[in-house]
Formats: sequence, structure tokens, C-alpha cells
Amino acid sequence: MKNIFILTIAIFGLMACKKVNLDQLAFPSEKLDAYQLEGYEGEIVVPDAYDIPESKINLFSLNSVDSNTGEVFKIYALYIGDTATISTDTVILYTHGQAKHMDNYWSRAKLLANISSKNQYGVLMMDYRGFGMSEGESSEQGLFDDVEVCIDWLKDKGAQPQNTFYYAYSLGCIPAIEMAAHKTDFTPAKLMIESPLASVENLTQSSTLINVDSKFVTTLEFNNAETIKDVNVPLLWFHGREDTYIELSNGQLVYDNHNGGYKEAHIIDGSDHTEIPTTLGFETYLQILEDFIKK
Repeated sequence: MKNIFILTIAIFGLMACKKVNLDQLAFPSEKLDAYQLEGYEGEIVVPDAYDIPESKINLFSLNSVDSNTGEVFKIYALYIGDTATISTDTVILYTHGQAKHMDNYWSRAKLLANISSKNQYGVLMMDYRGFGMSEGESSEQGLFDDVEVCIDWLKDKGAQPQNTFYYAYSLGCIPAIEMAAHKTDFTPAKLMIESPLASVENLTQSSTLINVDSKFVTTLEFNNAETIKDVNVPLLWFHGREDTYIELSNGQLVYDNHNGGYKEAHIIDGSDHTEIPTTLGFETYLQILEDFIKK
């Protein structure tokens, strides 16, 4: 039985639920009054050697304007590094996964900041609307709007596209691929994706639970497999061979559809959806990223 996104399971409730309710099940976020960061045990636990000095932790809010309605939502973001030197630093935009909030992914962001050496890279992470302390409710367009306003913040701070890399995990692959493909005023140097979904249509058609047209059960598309065709920067793809949440064939389709020059794939034996950094070992994981960034 495949267990790809909570949306698949939600299909069983089709006759009792409206589309909008099914859409919201794709965003199992968690609201917060405050972030804990180090005080929260997140998805993975990393050694103290990867800790970030308090002076390099910058929490702030941005106003994200909904492209469809014009409504403004306050979303929260976190920058690891010195905001005064973004124009000369190498920066990683990190778009997190489906569950909870930034606390849950803090350890992953810390790893990215420590690629190559201690506190080497700046890392910008955000909570999409409806996640953590961010206002509003999540939507597919909302993901795009929220990540775009964060990219614009980097631009305003002087970030250089040739020194900016996108790293996306699970749900976060959707806005990161969209921005890499279609935000023409800021194209990243390279794109790194971990455990991406191919599309909601692919999810419903490949499910062993039920086989229906995706438009019958949801308004969401999440069409990474199509959007990746418009990405013209080098690509790195991670996927766990034993991923029971977003099965390997999803990532393979996204990877195969990328025509933007150099690409490399890392299919990790023995890894489920959340386990890639720990299954590889943190040093190996970070070395792969360093090698790709510096190619």
C-alpha cells in the first residue's frame, strides 16, 4: 500500500468532504506563539558541532501578498548568517516540508549552514502562511507567493543569483521548482531537491487505493514533473529508495524531465522519506552538497 501524501488517504473521505477540505489536508501545519529552535526536537537530531551562534540567528517577518486576492499575510522567516554581508556571501534558500513549522526543520537548516565548514553559508528558511507564526491558510498559490517574497528580500539585501542556491525538501520542492523555472528576475545558480512529488495527478493515478481523476478530489496540482521542464540550471536530486510517503518513481519522473544541462541523482538505499541525511551520515550528505555547489 502506497502512503504518498496525506491527500491519498483523504480520498477515502471523498463523498463526505468538499474539495477545499481535501486541499487543506495537504498542509498539516501547526500554529505557534513562539519558536524554540534549539529547544525543539525536530525531524532529525544533529550533533552540537552543527549548532549556530545566537548572533547568526535572525528571525523576522515579511508581508506576503496573495496573487489571487490581494490579501496581505504576515509570514515569518529565519536567516542564518550575517544579514549585512548577504551581497558577498553564498546563500541557500531552504524551502521546508509539509509538516508543522520551522522548528521541525531547524536541524536541517543548520546542516546546510555548515556545508564545507562551520557557518560557511547563509541560509534563509520561511514558514509558509498557516505554518508556525505565519498568518493565513496555506494554498498552492500561497506557497509561490510566500517563497517569492523571501527571494525578493534576498534581492533587496544584495544577494547575487550566481551565489544563491535553492534547496527544497518534499512539499518545499513545489515553490522552489516554480521559482527556479519562472521567476525571471532572479535565477539561482543551482537547484537541489529532496524527495519531490511528481504531481497530484500522478499521486491519484498511481495509488493502489483508488484510481480517479485528480480534479475530482482536489484543486491542487503540485505539478513538479511539468514545471521542472522549464528549469535551466543544474539539478541535484535526493530520494530514499524505501520512501513510503512519496515513492521513488515520483522523483525519478521529475529528474528525467529536467533538461537544463548538468544533473545528478542520489538514490539512497535503506532510506525512507525523512531519513536521507541520517542514512547517508551527515558528513557524507554535506560532502555531496559541497561537491555539487562547487562544480
